[in-house]
Amino acid sequence: MQKKLTINTEKYEIPAIFTCPDDETKVPAMILCHGTGSDKNEVGNMFVKQSEYLAVQGIASIRFDFAGCGESKAAQQELTFFGEVEDTVKVYEYLKMQEVIDTQRIGILGFSQGARVMAETLKKLPEMKCAVSWSGCCHAGMGVFEGWFTEYYEKACQNGYARLPMDWRDDLLISKEWFDEIRESSPIKAFEIYEGPVLAIAGTKDTIVDYHHSEEIVRKCKNKESECVVFEGADHTFCVLTEDKTISENVIQKTGEWIKNNI
Repeated sequence: MQKKLTINTEKYEIPAIFTCPDDETKVPAMILCHGTGSDKNEVGNMFVKQSEYLAVQGIASIRFDFAGCGESKAAQQELTFFGEVEDTVKVYEYLKMQEVIDTQRIGILGFSQGARVMAETLKKLPEMKCAVSWSGCCHAGMGVFEGWFTEYYEKACQNGYARLPMDWRDDLLISKEWFDEIRESSPIKAFEIYEGPVLAIAGTKDTIVDYHHSEEIVRKCKNKESECVVFEGADHTFCVLTEDKTISENVIQKTGEWIKNNI
């Protein structure tokens, strides 16, 4: 079963898709957090495929659009880092109200900057059963966004936002508040206190987030059952946009199997 829905916040509505195994009750669930400038289906529909895989395993999922992304009607300038965390908490609260969900077994997955949101969310929701990072950028402070700060922060200070050209989509409008909150945040610290297991997946050919950062995430983890998996030859999006989908399919399978064993 797949259902389109909206979740209300004080500022805007969050478009979401809830996927649930048919004819089952009290199932575990995963929250899927997309990356910068992406949407709830993610690049190459990886979140769609992951949700379908999870449903076959008897696991529900919910994927959603952050402010100004995908089907969100909010202005792009309303996107802030801590606002993304607040939206994720709202999605969690929605799941908690669903009779079909086993509220003691809810986990979270984040892709790229979505993993940064995932990590920061763990500080607010330490009861999450498990967590997954795909090509996660969970550094303290600017991290991989340092180049954006160098090139665009001054413009954001002048106008309240900066316009960032993207090769694969329309220009991205990023608020000054987003920049400031990224610089102030330390999501990597979440793993030092979070007690659940973490899976961090990365690729050796990732030119955006060095795969060694995923190893760092797992080293920081309090839970010693945490695991880092590095795919040889995989880029930031696990080569999902290439003709050969083998790596991305393996990522989805590995993720699904790990979640089933840890949720």
